[in-house]
Amino acid sequence: MKSRREFLELASVGGVVFASGLFGCESERPAASPVVAPPRDFFFLQLSDTHVGYEGAANPEAKITLPRAVELIVASSARPDFIVFTGDLSHTTDDPAERRARMRSFREIVAPLHVPMHFLPGEHDASLDAGAAFREIFGETHWAFEHEGLHFVGLDNVSDPHGALGGAQIAWLEQRVAEVPAGAPLVVFAHRPLFDLYPDWDWATSDGARALDVLARHDPVAVFYGHIHQEHHHKTGRVAHHASRSLIFPLPAPGSAPKRAPLPWDSSSRDHGLGWRVVHRDSRIDETAYAAPERVVQVEARRFAYSPSEIRARVGEPIVLELTSVDVDHGFAIPALGVRARVSPGKTTRVRVVAPRAGNFPFHCDVFCGSGHESMAGELVVEPTRSPSWT
Repeated sequence: MKSRREFLELASVGGVVFASGLFGCESERPAASPVVAPPRDFFFLQLSDTHVGYEGAANPEAKITLPRAVELIVASSARPDFIVFTGDLSHTTDDPAERRARMRSFREIVAPLHVPMHFLPGEHDASLDAGAAFREIFGETHWAFEHEGLHFVGLDNVSDPHGALGGAQIAWLEQRVAEVPAGAPLVVFAHRPLFDLYPDWDWATSDGARALDVLARHDPVAVFYGHIHQEHHHKTGRVAHHASRSLIFPLPAPGSAPKRAPLPWDSSSRDHGLGWRVVHRDSRIDETAYAAPERVVQVEARRFAYSPSEIRARVGEPIVLELTSVDVDHGFAIPALGVRARVSPGKTTRVRVVAPRAGNFPFHCDVFCGSGHESMAGELVVEPTRSPSWT
């Protein structure tokens, strides 16, 4: 890279994926299936969920969020080989003319990027008209291409209002996968997760299991998606799944809130929960391609205390809190991070937390549980991340 600082700035607006991070032998990989390396290092950007046309309290700066991201990318000398937008380019509207106007506005905003761009629809773009407006302005809703020996596939799991790929597209995917040489990395993009992340919130693909069965025939495979407005990492077999943050507003961790609704705007936050992430660079492989695994912390709630009452983490470190109650219903809330969950006896509630900045973040019980309720509290202590080291 010409500029380390500019590379980090690009990481701040979306998923920066370094080609080197998409291959590398895993211990369970058969020796007969060597991974094919690209002839040169390159990186691409994944941007997602820009929701052009959105107006609301969840992002009072909605009209300038995407233009700011474009300005930063254009100003950087660290140029991606291409950019993939993984859906919800525009915010939903019942008016077909307005839907097209919002998509054209999106195209005008991103036009200064001047690198190859690939577009996928989200349900806000396509589910009301089966993708008709999207195809008029951006072209086909699913596609495939090759770049530097890597094979890329984009899937449409939103034009069907039931969130399905459909038999014809799965047959097309099967043919594409069969054409990829053994050991050549296969990179898949979609809007929705292909696995059942949280179906109650529509965070799934209704026939995603069929697609994953097809992808499981190849190795290695990485899937990048959007839709859930937060960073998330998961594996199904050897297929790695990575979600990108949104560029409009964040959503709560799966099942951590009573409903799927935008988290409140935090004017004091550096990134407002949008497309920003911490990047460590220890070698020429960027860790955003395969982020560190989540750390699980078990937290027990009882009248009128949490154990532990102090939880420690680092900036950008994903931690999953497994919350249990030994007596009555309790709450768990970290107001400064927009985290809230209900904790009930006999049930484990999982809450994923990624703190965007250092500091002390108090948490407390927000479900009345008795006369000592007011004293039931603790603190998440977030330390600065270690300084990046470069080679």
